[in-house]
Amino acid sequence: MASAMRAIMVKQNKSLTDFSEELGISRTALYDYLRAKGNPSAATIEHISEKLGVHPISLLVGLEDNDNLGIILLLLEMIQSIAVLPEKKRLHFAELFLEMVQLWVGDAE
Repeated sequence: MASAMRAIMVKQNKSLTDFSEELGISRTALYDYLRAKGNPSAATIEHISEKLGVHPISLLVGLEDNDNLGIILLLLEMIQSIAVLPEKKRLHFAELFLEMVQLWVGDAE
């Protein structure tokens, strides 16, 4: 979240004070978030993402590109679907996924 917020602040050419006022949070809290020292609540993350006009997941993972956000959301849905499978099927899926990643990495070399 820190890198995404910092990137947006720099892109908008805002000072720490101006950015904190825009977000409606204290300067101290913003400073902590930018240093990855703060621990914002889910409500605070939603508030900040709404003020910035970005999806909360984009803020958390540092993406501004909606295409990448769609991919991430699809992966999260897939993970949720896999999580409910019996353990034997989850393990089999993990083995197949690992094999696919190894093939992919092997092609990249």
